[in-house]
Amino acid sequence: MLTKNLTPRSATFHRSLMRGSLSKTLCFALAVAALPTVGIFSAQTASAQSIDRTLYTGGKARVNRSASLRSLTEAVASASCRVNGAIGADSAISELASSREDFDSIIDGLVNGNPALGMPGAEQNARTLKSLSETASLWEPLDTAAEKLASGMGTDTDAATIRTGFAAVFNQTEILAATVSGQYADPQQLLQSDATVLNFAVRQRALAYRMTRAMCELATGTASAETQDELATAVNLFQQTLIALRDGFPGAGINPPPNDAVRASLETTSQIWQEQRGIFDAALAGQTPSADDVMAAAELSQTLSVAMNNTITLYLIATPGQDGVYRVPLEAYAKDELSNWLAEPDLIAAIIAQNADHASLTEDAVIALDQQWRAEAGNNGGPLISKLLSAPVSNWLLAQQEATAGFVTEVFVMDNKGLNVAQSAQTSDYWQGDEAKWQETYSVGPDALHISEVEFDDSTGFYQSQASLPITDPSTGDVIGAITFGINVQNLM
Repeated sequence: MLTKNLTPRSATFHRSLMRGSLSKTLCFALAVAALPTVGIFSAQTASAQSIDRTLYTGGKARVNRSASLRSLTEAVASASCRVNGAIGADSAISELASSREDFDSIIDGLVNGNPALGMPGAEQNARTLKSLSETASLWEPLDTAAEKLASGMGTDTDAATIRTGFAAVFNQTEILAATVSGQYADPQQLLQSDATVLNFAVRQRALAYRMTRAMCELATGTASAETQDELATAVNLFQQTLIALRDGFPGAGINPPPNDAVRASLETTSQIWQEQRGIFDAALAGQTPSADDVMAAAELSQTLSVAMNNTITLYLIATPGQDGVYRVPLEAYAKDELSNWLAEPDLIAAIIAQNADHASLTEDAVIALDQQWRAEAGNNGGPLISKLLSAPVSNWLLAQQEATAGFVTEVFVMDNKGLNVAQSAQTSDYWQGDEAKWQETYSVGPDALHISEVEFDDSTGFYQSQASLPITDPSTGDVIGAITFGINVQNLM
């Protein structure tokens, strides 16, 4: 029987704590809104195999993870308002559930360590643990209320708990981020100018959710006296910060984009913003937003958050000497979590069976099968593709992938010739034997691990990498195949 091995994102985390013009106006606004320094992972390596994990503390991962708690707090407040106001409740419930789950897992990881999140060991610093305890204490009632709302059992009281309490949580997450940054920041690995830019880029995600939350409160009659001003400030600050990031603003410590990729990403975000920011105009003029207005704002905030996350990923990769910044947490996630998939008996059996079936295949026959697959892919499917995608093991892989809540974007298994045995989704080709994902795993040995470069995936809209591992027969220890995971790098950063 195919069993289900849940990854950390789907498992329950046990908490160890309680439960206009770019002038003086922009300088002042940016200074007031500035977040603590945002860092990056400390890995500097050409290959995952060469990483000395004993020297890796996960300090920069901790800085970045703690900074992300702000946007998660705003996302929870925004989604809870829409759930309680019955405005796009289904999508809001999904956003609420994932945001609180992310918040919980980050707090747990900051306390106890979580290699999959780039934090290999437990926190030891008493001051940081105290700040984490205070954050957890303030978050606890909001978490409880959010869980009820996400389950469909929430009440107006639960929504009010979040509406009146999220500001205190937000402020505490700022204190926590400052504490973590002060403890782990390493100026030798992260230039101050880079930290400043990342600081403001991360802020954009929180502002995106803040705008939607304000729109929802105005639409549902739950707004405070300050909500209108909050919306105006968020819209203005998002606009000015976006211009500063795109063009550079030395007066605020913001350098121009470091390369064409970052510049293009910011330009794309700017275009999206300019085309759609008009949805806030009526509300800014004092009109009560409609449910459609709130939904449009929610969609825009999600789009902007993803776009800014893409930009942040590019900034991290572009930091001098940090082109392999993603490799340490990706290695940890692959070896500590994804490797659990490799022991599935039916997966092993499927590989062994295909190896036997394909034992006599010639190189020409392999190429012919690959050509057939490519032809079927160009024709929206065919018997070979359908047979593989409908296989029980492929269905199991898809279920496993879905349980990772976005960490794994694709997964496929290869036999001893590099031909696909099972896969969660259709691949562009059937034979991987001429690619590094197979050559540097199956052909190397049982302890091999191959990490690809980061690339933008058009189908998902995220930057991702591939982690590939050999698969061994537990009865003999022999390598019988290989497996490749597509990983959303932004979830690791």
